[in-house]
Amino acid sequence: MTGPQESLRAQVRAALHTAGISQAEASRQLGLTTKHMNQMLTGRTTLTLAWAERILDLCDMRIVIGIQLRTDR
Repeated sequence: MTGPQESLRAQVRAALHTAGISQAEASRQLGLTTKHMNQMLTGRTTLTLAWAERILDLCDMRIVIGIQLRTDR
């Protein structure tokens, strides 16, 4: 099962791809090393909501959080 952290990383990677922004370009615009950006997007270091929000802002996207009632119990 994919957890929320991996789901967030996958969606941020997809947003960069959709926007046509490379990890290197996003890193440059955000003042990060490409190594750190890659580590956040591959799970070697934590991708916080704050960083995800900044990356998604480059893509003209935003985070929307929803809550659903569990029906599997």
